[in-house]
Amino acid sequence: MPSHIEPGTIVFIDANILLYAVSGHWKFGNSSKCLLDSINDGEYYGITSVLVCNEVFHRSLIAEIVERENINPGSVLKCLKEDPDLVRESTKAWAAIEKIKQINHLTIVGIDESTFELALRYSKKYALLSNDAFHLATMKQEGVSTMASNDRDFSGVEWLQLWKP
Repeated sequence: MPSHIEPGTIVFIDANILLYAVSGHWKFGNSSKCLLDSINDGEYYGITSVLVCNEVFHRSLIAEIVERENINPGSVLKCLKEDPDLVRESTKAWAAIEKIKQINHLTIVGIDESTFELALRYSKKYALLSNDAFHLATMKQEGVSTMASNDRDFSGVEWLQLWKP
C-alpha cells in the first residue's frame, strides 16, 4: 500500500491510525484502513502495544458516549460518575478492540518496567509526552524503526521512518 515502505517491513501502528480506520474518518480513514488491510494480507507486519489498544478503547468509549448522550466531551467524566451504566451500555469501544485483535500479522505487545525506563529517557531526549515516549520505547525494544502515525511529535526522532495517512 504505502509506496515508500518496503514489503515485509514491520510497522508500529499508532492509535490514531487504528482510530481513523475503525471510525471511518472522513480524511484519513481510507488510507489507514488500506495500510491495515495490507498488514492483514501479509504485505507488511504490524506491531502495536497494549497501551495503544488502551488509547483506542478509551477514545472510542468517550466518542460513543459523547455521541449517544449528545454531550460535550468535557462532560463525559461527570456523566460517567453519575451513571456508570453508560460504560456497560457502550458497544463501539469493545467492537474496535475486537477488530484490532482480528487483524492477521498484527502483534500486540506488552510493556514492562524496562519499557517504562526507556520511555522516560525518550521523553526527555525528544520532548515527548508519556504515551508517545512509550511507543518509541516499545519500538526500540522490538527492533522496529517504521511507524504509522499522524502525530507530528515523532518528526524529530532521527532513527524513525514515519508513514502518515
